[in-house]
Amino acid sequence: MFEEIRRGRKQRKLDRQAGEEGKRRIASWIHVYRGDAEARIPHDEAKLCADMATGCYSCVGKSHSYNGVQIVPGINAMMMEEGGLHRMDFDPATGIATVGASVTVEQFKRFLIQHDRRLINSGNYMKQTVVGALATGTHGFGDRGVMADAVTAVTFLDDSGQRVRLTRADSDFVYVALSFGTIAPIVELELETAPVEAYISTSHINRLSKLRELQQGTIASNWVVLPYSNPDDPVMMLATLSPCQTTPRVEKVREGGGVFAPVARWIIKRYQKLDRFLPALRRPLQRLLDKLDLVQRDQIQTDPYDLDYLYDPKPGLASERAPDILRGCFSTTYTGYNLAFFVPLEKGPAVVKFIMREADGLRDLGFFLKGVISVRELPGTSDLVFAANHDGPVAAIDLFADPRDYAWLERLQRMVLQYEPETRPHFGKSALIPAFRDSLGENNLDRLMAIHRKHYPNGRLMFSERVRAFLQTGKPLPGEAAADAKLA
Repeated sequence: MFEEIRRGRKQRKLDRQAGEEGKRRIASWIHVYRGDAEARIPHDEAKLCADMATGCYSCVGKSHSYNGVQIVPGINAMMMEEGGLHRMDFDPATGIATVGASVTVEQFKRFLIQHDRRLINSGNYMKQTVVGALATGTHGFGDRGVMADAVTAVTFLDDSGQRVRLTRADSDFVYVALSFGTIAPIVELELETAPVEAYISTSHINRLSKLRELQQGTIASNWVVLPYSNPDDPVMMLATLSPCQTTPRVEKVREGGGVFAPVARWIIKRYQKLDRFLPALRRPLQRLLDKLDLVQRDQIQTDPYDLDYLYDPKPGLASERAPDILRGCFSTTYTGYNLAFFVPLEKGPAVVKFIMREADGLRDLGFFLKGVISVRELPGTSDLVFAANHDGPVAAIDLFADPRDYAWLERLQRMVLQYEPETRPHFGKSALIPAFRDSLGENNLDRLMAIHRKHYPNGRLMFSERVRAFLQTGKPLPGEAAADAKLA
């Protein structure tokens, strides 16, 4: 509780500085990574070009990055979200929309809805910029789950401030459209959109062993498990989407629990609050729910004008309403550190069970996972080289812990990567370590850096020490911090 209040005060202090140029504190989501930088506000492209010419710089959007991928202390920070690059256009003939670097996902979605259009896919954090979301691999679930897969053209400024526009016809495009900050500043994106559409959303409480059976006939799946339930067959909460036209309606099901069923359903309805404010009860509550062996199924028709999850029965944002465990449990947690990575789709359940056992073994050291382990399935593939599902369908696994425990999540990630070398990183949420290079391909990473050097030969565009270490591009502490440490 007190930690939440302290973090809230920090965030309000940062928010008060928004729009101000000069020395400022910049921070990643949940403030695990932070530092002082010279903030520059690009009110237009001319101002952006002038600021770029003054020295080393990085580009910072409104980020959903837990790993500080945009945080480079000691240099000019182009605060793109605070700038004036707010272009939003839509071409009804092609269905292509154009969006500027200062536009957030929520602003863009509200604009598209005016044209009865939606993004093909998106994550659930609406305050990040569209450009930042796509550049760091933000994803939803289902076919074409990675947001950047919808991009048709990227426009960025090179070292001299000249516009460069790459389309799908350009050989460099598949490296640049999802480049986690190494190609910047991106000033505009063009991307495909889709008509607004309603779905049938079916939510389940069941066992992980029933996953594939319950997914039959669906087009998208998102599921979570309770990490301290039965490690052999954990309690699962599953949300699936199906087309309205072909999906038969099913009766609501509420089974199991015996005489304690009302107690269990009371806990489930308030699970998020209990987990948030009474973390000491996390494991016993999950064990209780496991023993009661509940089965539940609910079905709704989603509103075509829903802005965030595509399985919400009302328009707008779910954050504007009270949470629901069967749908709200998939939402972003504002009280924990999040680490995410991708594993081959068919190995998702086995990896989750592995994580459960390893995490439970760390309890005597005082470490607990928060709430749930979340999995979003991406069954399609992408042409973009650094997309999660470039090599094949993947399961996106999200782990949550208190911010002070984030290093334990990095340990769990390393253990998964040790046993599953095809694990790929989430560029906004993974601990970016050199071990990921093999799954992304050394040749691909070399090609990306060649493209970077081509457009930024003077080396003024900087990216964070974590990305530099991951890419093995020089010493990993650029800017003022390196100078202070006598490392550069």
